[in-house]
Amino acid sequence: MQAPSGQDTARAVAALLGVQLLFGTHYSVAREITAHLDPIAWTTIRQFGGAFLLIGAALLLRVTWPRRGWGHLCVLALLGVVLNQLLFNAGIQRSTAVHGALVMATVPAQTLALGVLLGQESLTRRKLVSVALGALGIAALFEVDELAVGTGAWLRTRDGRLADHFSETVLFGDLLMFLNAGAYSLFLALSKRVSQTLDPLPLSAAIYACALPMIAAVGAPALLAVDFAAVPHHVWLLGGLVIVGPTALAYLLNLYALRRLPTSLVGLFINVQFVIAAVTAALWHGERLDDRTVLAAAAVLLGLSLRFVPERSAPT
Repeated sequence: MQAPSGQDTARAVAALLGVQLLFGTHYSVAREITAHLDPIAWTTIRQFGGAFLLIGAALLLRVTWPRRGWGHLCVLALLGVVLNQLLFNAGIQRSTAVHGALVMATVPAQTLALGVLLGQESLTRRKLVSVALGALGIAALFEVDELAVGTGAWLRTRDGRLADHFSETVLFGDLLMFLNAGAYSLFLALSKRVSQTLDPLPLSAAIYACALPMIAAVGAPALLAVDFAAVPHHVWLLGGLVIVGPTALAYLLNLYALRRLPTSLVGLFINVQFVIAAVTAALWHGERLDDRTVLAAAAVLLGLSLRFVPERSAPT
């Protein structure tokens, strides 16, 4: 494949910024939706809606579908669609938009580690420091110090009350989103090769087609249990916007960028989500940055900023 031109690179960066805007606002939107809809049921609706748009567009435009490699595409569907969205929606129901954005900021560090293992990235001292700072920030966010001394301050729900079960805590929600970040990181690493040989639309449509039977098997019982009449109208409106924006359009833009930019750079742009998510969450749900979150954000975002600084060449 030919190296991308400067114009192609600029378009890819613009596409990545669009993805961050869509995903950055999505944290607060998803928090609102999952307050009224079971996360598994909502994930099922979202994926069927996204599949309808992407597969419909592929059929309408008569794109060329992949002739082989469907097993690989099914793995991508499991990681980048099914697990990604299930874990995210279940996590955001328990946690906050700010925590979600900060946890997702670990994706660059995880994609770096996977890129090194897959031979896509070289490991340097600065990259190691970047990963270490990210790990320090997430440890602060997860209140590892509270866990170590056993104060129990981490056993609280999003509204501050003491949780009856660990599965109700903010920490459990954060852990679910951390697993979501891991699944998405692996998706980025494994989709790099196939994204260079397939256009974004047929690739996205094929991935969603593979995801449909998986999410149907998991989500059918939850979907049947939903009282659709009891769900507020504004939730359905928000759901429709999510299906069009952070689902179908965002996947197309992300795969477009992934085809033209390094995997680590695609992951790196996720740090923009934190700023967008923090502002949106403050205006919408009144979320505020406490001292611990500020410390965690400073460590994670400082680690991310190191990735922008050019590495010094080793002396010959």
